[in-house]
Amino acid sequence: MVKPWNDYFLEIAKTCASRSNCIRAQVGAVIVGEDKKIKATGYNGTPSKVVSCMELGYCYRVENNIPSGTMYETCRSIHAEQNAIIQAGQDRCKGATMYIYGHNFICILCKRFIVQAGIKDVYLQKETGAPVEYIDCEQIRQELSESQVPVRK
Repeated sequence: MVKPWNDYFLEIAKTCASRSNCIRAQVGAVIVGEDKKIKATGYNGTPSKVVSCMELGYCYRVENNIPSGTMYETCRSIHAEQNAIIQAGQDRCKGATMYIYGHNFICILCKRFIVQAGIKDVYLQKETGAPVEYIDCEQIRQELSESQVPVRK
């Protein structure tokens, strides 16, 4: 039996996650065009030539019990989704699908990147055997439009 496309690309995202140099989470992402061709991959980790938490031997966020999804400025890493979008460039992201392995949610920063890049669908899987979650990027766009961002008066 031939492996279904979603399973295939999530397996590749899982492999990408194995390159992560983040102590806290290993996340991988794959951007796939409508033609089912891979446009880019990414994993969470520090920017090029920046010392990682693995190299330091500790994670500031773990040691200070900083909840996931908050205080991004305290993290040394770039998220897998962001790395994949940077690698692909916006022109290769338009209409594409993103597969994310290692998380079952998308942070607010990555939601903004995904919408701006023009990605249309996202599939997430937290771990092997976990359910695959589908998100239509129109949902993300709507959520961002309705978010309670302070307005300057």
